[in-house]
Formats: sequence, structure tokens, C-alpha cells
Amino acid sequence: MRAFTRFTAVIAGVAAVGGAQAAGKVDGGDRQQIAIRFALAAGDQPVECGRDIAGLGTGGQPAQLHDARFYIAAPALIDAAGHEVPIELEQNDWQYANLALLDFENKTGKCVGSADINDTIKGSAPRGRYKGFSFVIGVPSVIQDKDGKDVILNHSNFATAPAPLDLQSMTWNWQAGRKFIKIEVDPDGGVTRPPPPAKNPALAANGPGAPAGDKTDGPPPMADAPKTAPLRVNSDGTITVSTWMLHLGSTGCRGDATKGEITSCANPNRVPVKLASFDPARQRVVLDLKPLFAGIDLGKDQGFSTGCMSGPADPECTPMFENLGLRLKETAPDANDAGQSSGASTKIFRAEVTK
Repeated sequence: MRAFTRFTAVIAGVAAVGGAQAAGKVDGGDRQQIAIRFALAAGDQPVECGRDIAGLGTGGQPAQLHDARFYIAAPALIDAAGHEVPIELEQNDWQYANLALLDFENKTGKCVGSADINDTIKGSAPRGRYKGFSFVIGVPSVIQDKDGKDVILNHSNFATAPAPLDLQSMTWNWQAGRKFIKIEVDPDGGVTRPPPPAKNPALAANGPGAPAGDKTDGPPPMADAPKTAPLRVNSDGTITVSTWMLHLGSTGCRGDATKGEITSCANPNRVPVKLASFDPARQRVVLDLKPLFAGIDLGKDQGFSTGCMSGPADPECTPMFENLGLRLKETAPDANDAGQSSGASTKIFRAEVTK
């Protein structure tokens, strides 16, 4: 991740996911500093690299964390009247505009990535009493700079983007944009997949392959299932790979971000989260892997990508999107509501007293 000081653009107003938000200037007398911690857990057990996680999914086999990162946008405190008051984030290597990256992998045990972690967002809000906290899992498509000019975020080139959008490991390609959430686990015994249609079993690690063009029934092009992952070819023709992957991002995207066009996506797949009761002074936000993997057998993959890479035709994405509180497919022809909130609150986040 490049040093943030390389980027001098000052963002005065930001567009939240689904609408514009104005970011006010910090006034020491009228504002209070805010720090909100995040953590990973599986039920009542903490989750960290190099430590066994018990009882995930329907199979219940132990697993270890392989990767855990996610972007949040539009963080806000909720006041007594139920109004969402935006948190103005500090600008640093982990935070840009109204966006932050939470990173829990530290390159120990089976975890990949780097040794750097980030479990806290920092910023300020108007002084007052607040009772809750809200945010969105995802990266906004566009924000506006101080001159009112559109700045592409989700579909920007990672090689020239500011931190924390400069990570190739958190991108698919420019049309598909960022991986909003990337959770990968290595279950004991691996993940068994159906016999591959291709002669080379290594191809089966990513299923039949990503569709081209504007098709939306699979992962975005260049979905990065590790084709070099350890493979075992079984006597019945099935293969076993090491890692089950959740990569959530927008799909069905159109437009050419390389030409400065704003890319639109049929399935935005951004997850709204609201904790009605939350005190940042006493509590932290927990991403719970047990409800995340509810209804999913981590030891057996039914086909397509290994895990769920946001493809509507992927069998593992059906329970995963239900757990996330998203619609995997349209509720009716031409409803255009795929990738939108299902109306049910996501099951995977909770508030917990800081330990």
C-alpha cells in the first residue's frame, strides 16, 4: 500500500452509496473524535490467523483463516431521532474520502497478504449523543472532489488509485471493480469439487470459467481463484482444493472506466449495515463467521467457483447472499433489484462489549 502522502487531492464532499453526502470541516470545538473498532469472531470464539476455527458451516469441520479484508463506506452515527450523522474520516493509508479498509490477515499461519492489519476506523462527528452506528460494505462508484468533478473509486485503476484502493489483491478488473469483502478459509481436509470438464484438473479450481462480456451469471472476468492452489485428484474424479472463498463485488458491469466513463453495474451487491444500539466508547463491531457461513458446507463445493464469487448461478451464493441480506437474483423479470438489499438485515454483524 503506497503512502497516502503521495496523493494531495482534498475531498470536500463525498457521494455515499446511493446518494450524496456533504463532509463538513473539522472544528475542534464543535466536533468529537470517533474511533470504532472491528473484530472477527465465530460465535463466542475470536478469529485470528494461525488459530483453528471450530464449527463453521453445515459440516462443522475446523478451519483456519486464509484472508479477511473488507471495505466499508459512508460510516455514520445514529442520533436519538434516528438520523444518520456522517463520520468524517481521517485521511490516511487505510481511509480515503468516506471509505475505509479493514484488514485482519497478518501473513501468519495460513494467512496471505502482509503483516499490516487495521481493525479501527477513525474520524470525527458533531458533538452530541448517539445511540447507533451504520455503514455500507462496499466501495462507492464515484465521489466528487472539491471542484465538483467526479472521481471514480470502485472502477478505478488500482495502479494509480490512492490507498487503500491501490491493492491488486482487492480488485477483479476495472469494469468489475473492487472486491468489497474477501473472506477465505482453509477447512480441514480441503474443499472437494465436482469432476472438472476440462482435461487439466487445475482449471476446476475456478469452475467452468468466468463469462465474457455483459453476462451476469458468474464471477467477473479475472476472478482470482488461485489456479495454483494445491490440488488432489480423487479416485472418483473429483478434486480437492485448499481454500473456500467469498469474494463479493459488483457484477454485470458496463462502461469503460479506462476512458473515464462511469461504469454501471446491474448487480451492485453493496451491503447496508445498521446497528440500532451501539456505543463506540464501550463496544466494537464484530463480523461473525458462523452466521456468514450458515447453510454452507465448506468441505463440499457444488460447482462453478470454489466458494462464492458473486455469481448468480453459483450454488454456494444462494445461502451466502441470504446471509448477507442481498438479493442474488431479480424478484421478477425486469425488476432490476438483483444485488440490492433484500429488506432483511444482514445476519453477520453484531455489537459486542470491547474485551
